[in-house]
Amino acid sequence: MSWAELVWAAGPVFYLLLALSAYTLYLLLYASFLLRREGRVEEALLDRLWDLAQLAPLLGLLGTTLGMIQAFMALSEQPSGALLAKGIAEALVNTGMGLLIAVVAYGGRTFLSGRR
Repeated sequence: MSWAELVWAAGPVFYLLLALSAYTLYLLLYASFLLRREGRVEEALLDRLWDLAQLAPLLGLLGTTLGMIQAFMALSEQPSGALLAKGIAEALVNTGMGLLIAVVAYGGRTFLSGRR
């Protein structure tokens, strides 16, 4: 399965997670800029990173749940390994993306908190 097929199979929650990952990257770059320019990072920015670290796994879990629902519905309608695999792929891609965003946001917040 290629990356394009993986993204296509990921479902609608993945696109929200993709937007959150871009926002997380923006916040980290902005915090790095503030740290270099002013020598400190605003508390509100660190709070946003903390919120993203908590929100992303929940959205990943939502995508996982929707993917598993899709997998079991496909299995009940037409027992096919391909349809089951597509639903499980959607579930796992969303879980992984949610956890990746959370790890980056939490790690970035922890790193930046130590440099205040």
